[in-house]
Amino acid sequence: TGFRGAEGGSRDHYPYVTRSLLQLYDEGTLTNVTDVLVEPDYGHIARITYYDGSHRITYGNDLGLNTGAAAELAKDRGHSKFLLRALGVECPDGDEFLLPWWAERIGPSQHARGNHFIKTTDMAHGYIEAHYGYPMYVKPVDGSKGADIFKVYDHGQLTDAFNTYNEKKVRVAMVEKPIDMPDYRIVTLDGELISAYRRIPLAVIGDGESTVRQLVDALQQRYFDEGRDTRLNAEDPRIAQYLSRQGLDLEHRPIAEQEIVLAAVSNLSAGGTSEDVTEIIAPRWIELAGYVANNFNLRLCGLDLGRESIINDSSPHSVIEVNAAPGLDHYALSGEAQKRVVHGLYTKVLNALPSTGR
Repeated sequence: TGFRGAEGGSRDHYPYVTRSLLQLYDEGTLTNVTDVLVEPDYGHIARITYYDGSHRITYGNDLGLNTGAAAELAKDRGHSKFLLRALGVECPDGDEFLLPWWAERIGPSQHARGNHFIKTTDMAHGYIEAHYGYPMYVKPVDGSKGADIFKVYDHGQLTDAFNTYNEKKVRVAMVEKPIDMPDYRIVTLDGELISAYRRIPLAVIGDGESTVRQLVDALQQRYFDEGRDTRLNAEDPRIAQYLSRQGLDLEHRPIAEQEIVLAAVSNLSAGGTSEDVTEIIAPRWIELAGYVANNFNLRLCGLDLGRESIINDSSPHSVIEVNAAPGLDHYALSGEAQKRVVHGLYTKVLNALPSTGR
């Protein structure tokens, strides 16, 4: 076999897919695999060689199942919403706006080619006031893991979000009407359900003594001990804003067992938790996830769905996002049953010959 990563050293800093790949290979589970080659320093890239001479590349937590075009489409929230609407799939209302630096860069060429109306972020407030009113979500069009998503309640907060994006060279921002329903992720492989779970926003539970800041620090330590790569920052302005909306701050001392929600997003990578619903999800939502995945040309797909009830097939719903490389590490670390589900998926995918899929 070739070099397989940090031989004799720690692999804990590797992406979860790489760690799982090496574990499954070491255990002899991947019977079709003859060699695994891993970049040793960070483990971000792996090449798997099969007995027929074919190869598979994994990149971070991407299993290498989906085509580049399909994956890029899913990464772009704006283009994803366009296709969802064209397919007749319910999704949040909203629109896209170019950040000033990007509008300045592409504006001349767009005008020269006949596009004389470019929507820029200075138009967003008027758009919100005319169509929806506040609050609204503001998202980078190509973001992931809940990063830099703001729930804004007025023009000032909207401007602050856009200033942050402009500094970070975000090209396009999306403003989106909130979906006030529980948030679920449905993961499918070739249209078959792999897992479904409710995503619950970041929160801390009071002990009657500790401040919110201390509870966040303790939660960060717990996540670290559990192997989650989540990085919580009590100084994140979004946490301060969310606490302020509740009349609280980081020095507040919740009473014992009091839950304090800290974020408007429910991504597990942003510190949220999960509740497994794989056994109770209504068939309609599995079919919807498979329908979206098929039309996005995604073999592996994570569909984020706002739903009043996951066991009811007729209540209101809205597709929030489509994910081409759904991170399953936090889900796998939530329990042994969930870990078995994820490792079963990885075994099925990583042991399959790329040439035949078997």
